Amino acid sequence: MRKIHIALTVTLALSTAACMSGGGAPPYRLYPPGPHPLGSEQVSTLTGYVQFVDNRDVSSFGGLLELLPGCHVIGTPSHWGEQSPGGASVNATTGRRTFALPMKGGHQYQIEVSAGEMKGSLVRITIKGHESDLRGKKTREFEPVTSPKDIQACREEADKLATHAQ
Repeated sequence: MRKIHIALTVTLALSTAACMSGGGAPPYRLYPPGPHPLGSEQVSTLTGYVQFVDNRDVSSFGGLLELLPGCHVIGTPSHWGEQSPGGASVNATTGRRTFALPMKGGHQYQIEVSAGEMKGSLVRITIKGHESDLRGKKTREFEPVTSPKDIQACREEADKLATHAQ
């Protein structure tokens, strides 16, 4: 498991962060429209610390993306920030991380950043991908890509999944 050690700048914020949308916004579809909308069991959803999907910058599309099943290469932003309920903000340079996700229809995927306990000005940051079924049960965890072989393995797994689904 790869851990990222990052020096953090902790500052007091003068105002609280804007609230995230309340769940009413529909997902942004990253596939061509068809004659009929696809059901939730036919598509994959993606949320979290995401900036690129298959080399396409999706940062302006909102926090919920809808994709067709298959292997998708996900890239993270290079900078992460979080504001605590007490008003302090934490900012870190994470560098861009890449994930290869063999997405299944009816499953949800999230790229998540978690920060460990702060020790002085250092904190351990972990970035992982998670797969969940329609009930929200986590079914799989993904680490960032370490070589082109990881992307090839994702494509091969997605091809096998597609063959079995037919």
